[in-house]
Amino acid sequence: MPEKSPGWEGTILAFVMIATVLIGVAYSIALVYAIPVPWAVLLVIAAIAALWLRRRGRT
Repeated sequence: MPEKSPGWEGTILAFVMIATVLIGVAYSIALVYAIPVPWAVLLVIAAIAALWLRRRGRT
């Protein structure tokens, strides 16, 4: 029987994929320009983006 509400699997997958890309970009920026980018900020941005995609998908 299908669930009435969508699961969180897609949102978690989106978070992991976005975080991976952001960490890679931040690492590249840190190597090229010697600018440290805090990973906590990247994780917060990835979480916000994943939740926004979840909300956008529902409407």
